[in-house]
Amino acid sequence: MKKFYLLILALCIFGIAQNNFAQANCADNEINLAEVKIEIKRDGSSTGCIGCAAEYSASIDGNGIVNYEGYSGVRLTGKHTFSISVEQIKDLISDFKKINFFALEDKYIDKKLPNGITESVSHAIKTTTALTVGNKTKSVFNFYGAPKELDELQEKIHGIIIKLQQND
Repeated sequence: MKKFYLLILALCIFGIAQNNFAQANCADNEINLAEVKIEIKRDGSSTGCIGCAAEYSASIDGNGIVNYEGYSGVRLTGKHTFSISVEQIKDLISDFKKINFFALEDKYIDKKLPNGITESVSHAIKTTTALTVGNKTKSVFNFYGAPKELDELQEKIHGIIIKLQQND
């Protein structure tokens, strides 16, 4: 009987984690793009190579307006405004949903290995990604050790930002 209760508890916890995104008003048919904001900030100061890593912050609203500020290691420094398509916004929102972004840890600064050892590094790009949907915001700081899916999402957003700079 004890195993049965543990199984029920595990299923409930799994269900809660899976529903975090739905609770943030992100069900596919409920997305109100006017309530969406995606933010990214990259800081390469800890890489040991000044000006080598792209350092910038950008916010993307649900209408595709990108407010960008480049600091160093980028083609464009200063403040600039770009736009991306609504389809790109929907695609990014889908990616946030796929990785269950609202259920991720708030920060990743080292990697927990299967053998229980914690692995860390001292030189990496610090990336903070945030998603706001309605009145719910989740921000994740990634230095090292994040799930591969988060790394891929951050690289996808970074790729969009870099491409916008090249087209300016």
